[in-house]
Amino acid sequence: MNNHDENVNNVATNNDDGHTNYTEAVNIDGDQGSDSEHANGHEAQHNNVHRVPRMRRECIRYNAARDFHEERVQDFQLPSPITCPYCTSLLFHQETFSLCCMKGNIELALIQSPEMVWLFSDQTDESKKFRQNIRAYNNVFAFTSMGVHLDETINVQGRGPYTFRAQGSIYHKIGGLVPAGGRRPRYLQAYIYDTEHELQNRLSESEVLERGIVEKIQQILNEHNPFVQTFRSLGQRQDLPPCKLIIREQPSDRRQYNLPTASQVAAVIVGGDDISPNGRDFIVQTISGRLQTVKDSVGYYDPMQYPLLLPYGTYGWDINSHGNNGKEMTCCDYYAYMLQMHEGHENPLHRGGRLLQQYVVDNYVKIESQKLRWLRNNQDKFRTDVRQGLEDSLHSGENNAGLTSNYIG
Repeated sequence: MNNHDENVNNVATNNDDGHTNYTEAVNIDGDQGSDSEHANGHEAQHNNVHRVPRMRRECIRYNAARDFHEERVQDFQLPSPITCPYCTSLLFHQETFSLCCMKGNIELALIQSPEMVWLFSDQTDESKKFRQNIRAYNNVFAFTSMGVHLDETINVQGRGPYTFRAQGSIYHKIGGLVPAGGRRPRYLQAYIYDTEHELQNRLSESEVLERGIVEKIQQILNEHNPFVQTFRSLGQRQDLPPCKLIIREQPSDRRQYNLPTASQVAAVIVGGDDISPNGRDFIVQTISGRLQTVKDSVGYYDPMQYPLLLPYGTYGWDINSHGNNGKEMTCCDYYAYMLQMHEGHENPLHRGGRLLQQYVVDNYVKIESQKLRWLRNNQDKFRTDVRQGLEDSLHSGENNAGLTSNYIG
């Protein structure tokens, strides 16, 4: 009888210890004792088996929100951001000064857009609609069209955040100064042809556009964008048919931080006037039956596609871009600088929302294209050592001078 009391007490005592109950009950059952002890052990095990599921249900009913204890949580704080002493970029902990400006070797004009700030940041219904449809507004004011295959399989139901995902290459194209066949003017043509109905032509591009916002953007670009100013002057000419437009690359001697002027970005050519464009200048015919592709290695590639992000016509990266040390500036270095947060400066790119996603993807494709283009143009440098090794093997009398199957090249 004492054994029975001891066993029952043991089971009851260890009931608060979780799964230990079940283990001790099995040990009791496994003892070699009398029939009475054996029966008592079996009864204890039976009672304990019913208690274990009950305790598991209590664990499942634990509510992390209800039973939360703040004193048990340890507070962690990220290190304070550091400021680059060369370009005032705000960097996260352990980011180096080479990330933003290559330790002062890159100095570029920061993007200015004070007149557009209210559209990017205001909380009125008008501004909210603008930001929601910012890609449509940019498209109606862009000078070039974009050729891109978008992946529409992401966020089909529209419940997640907006995602701009492109497949393959991205092209910027431009047509003639005057639309052919009596068509509605679009892109660059809207600034030159049929300007009396310009507002109606722009609103016809999309149903989401609102008249008041279009008028305000049009006023800002007319006042500050050097490309628009040149195109407006071209549209006022009476001798438009024999005219040609030459879009100029930024001069190599112009300082990187100076904004372009109207006379620098483009020029009007009449009839057979002698012209001497360099290899990166772009000539637009009055009437053209085909679209021309704008190279991604020229500085006007960005401002002609993104007038809302670059309302002052700020040039983008080009193959002649150099740092303050005279060394060539890569495409990646340029956009790493432009996308930084600078102390005391509100970068309008960060307010671009969906248009910023398009801008980043577009220029990421440009960066990768420039890398591939550099590899293609410098194959001789890569193959020199390999070719020299093959020649040495042949001269030394080796029969198999080929590359091994696991060679990556």
